[in-house]
Amino acid sequence: MSDMASRCAVYRSKLKPEPYATIVPSRRPEVKYHAGLGRAKSAVAYSNGYWDDEQRRTVYAVRGGEIYERTADGWELLYRVERGTPDDELPWRAEQ
Repeated sequence: MSDMASRCAVYRSKLKPEPYATIVPSRRPEVKYHAGLGRAKSAVAYSNGYWDDEQRRTVYAVRGGEIYERTADGWELLYRVERGTPDDELPWRAEQ
């Protein structure tokens, strides 16, 4: 199990029937609910810091967490993002 998965596991029982939920262990409260997927992505992709890469581009590191979508069978994990992931490597960026 990845570090982020194990850190988020303790909060999964708190998920409520909203369209989207995020678990961000470094945030208080750890579990939040969102009416739209965009807001959920923003919650996980919030930047904690930045640095310049080899090409002198500014790279932003995100705080990470998990995004869930409410389904007929309960909650389904949509994305898991490790803390410190560069913002240009977010999993939904590859889908665009």
